[in-house]
Amino acid sequence: MGNAPTKELLTETFVFRCTASEKAQLRAKAEAAGLPASTLLREALGLTEARRRKPIPRVDPAFVLAVGRIGGNLNQIARWLNQAMKIGRTDLDTLALARHLVVIERQLDALLDEVRRC
Repeated sequence: MGNAPTKELLTETFVFRCTASEKAQLRAKAEAAGLPASTLLREALGLTEARRRKPIPRVDPAFVLAVGRIGGNLNQIARWLNQAMKIGRTDLDTLALARHLVVIERQLDALLDEVRRC
């Protein structure tokens, strides 16, 4: 195997004065890039390669909980529907339930897409 380059330890700090708005801009740029501010500055100096991580979406935890509950309910209904279909029960109630499940699934997908765009 080849010799892997040794990674130099980050032991030094560098402090500089800036305005509150400059600091906010630097933090905002780093957050938008999904990077720590220090990495963004190292990239500006050409000391590191630009690696962009996909930013983690910020979603209201109550929304995530509600979607999880809806998903659990949908799974229970789908399980019941699958059992009904296995035993040959394809009456109108079962078919209507299947239709409602599809509608709910599409509405949930649209809601999740809307949240992802935010």
